Amino acid sequence: KQWYQRRVRGGKSTKSGEKIYQANQNIEGNMISYGLETHYLGSHSADFSRPLLRQCPLFDAIVTDPPYGIREASLKTGSNDKIQQSQFSLSEQFLELLNFAARTLIVGGRLVYWLPVIRDLYSSSSIPQHPVFTLKYNCEQTFSKKSARRLIVMVKTKASSEEDCAHIVGDVKCHGQYRELYFGKN
Repeated sequence: KQWYQRRVRGGKSTKSGEKIYQANQNIEGNMISYGLETHYLGSHSADFSRPLLRQCPLFDAIVTDPPYGIREASLKTGSNDKIQQSQFSLSEQFLELLNFAARTLIVGGRLVYWLPVIRDLYSSSSIPQHPVFTLKYNCEQTFSKKSARRLIVMVKTKASSEEDCAHIVGDVKCHGQYRELYFGKN
């Protein structure tokens, strides 16, 4: 709900000293401020556990900056009729993102996302992978000596099949337990 309010019409601000977002502090407002409003087609937000779209190739690109769970833990909505929420690790979140992108991107489409990592634990093998994607770019933006985020750009190279599934080869601790390690709980 908070993401929807921020994206569409304002809502509770996360900026220090601001109580609520102003009406123009959203994606469309950002596009206008950079003079790119003619390129803004719209946006969509949903829970990966309850997809609202047809599961077929629809998009040329998916660009996202998923929540890292710093302000609050990431939650996943249950799949039954009752609304229930369960913990959703960052690793699970990124695997779901890759599986969703594999089903909904056209061949040649790009998946672009930020992957938060604990720098001492990071290795390129801890980047989520999927059989239909090839890694194009992997660039680091340092937050502190301890943490960073990596801009991951992947290109879909072939059509997805039912058997294809996202996976992580290396240690997932660098992002799977990002929140706990960020706050020094492990």
